[in-house]
Amino acid sequence: MSTQASRPGKAARPLRALTATGLFTLAAGAATYGAHVLAGLPFGKAQLAVIAFLGVLTAVLIHWQERSMAADPKGFMSRFMLALALKLVVSLVAVAAILLLKPRSEAVPLALTFAALYLIFLVFSTAWLGRSARNAPRA
Repeated sequence: MSTQASRPGKAARPLRALTATGLFTLAAGAATYGAHVLAGLPFGKAQLAVIAFLGVLTAVLIHWQERSMAADPKGFMSRFMLALALKLVVSLVAVAAILLLKPRSEAVPLALTFAALYLIFLVFSTAWLGRSARNAPRA
């Protein structure tokens, strides 16, 4: 019997995580668009770039953590904390770049949008990985 046949859920999990992250990114984008329209703020390429950046970063980190969770469940917490720190540092660099490279009138609303979306994506990834860790097979 092959390894894949003995563990049918293992191959499907990364696809579910990627699909869920993609759908969440679309929902976050729609909510961000709605919030910008209601607030009378412009919504354009910069906001789309922030949403795409956080969506891709979240998907990559979730995939990495779930893939290594199967190989080393005990090291999950270390990888989780490393991913949080990595996401924070990369996001701080992105916000600093926004504040330095854009005119102040565009930079502040975009940086606030980035910060709000960062927190929303952080909650999503923490909830997803927490659920994955609880449902992971115990060795």
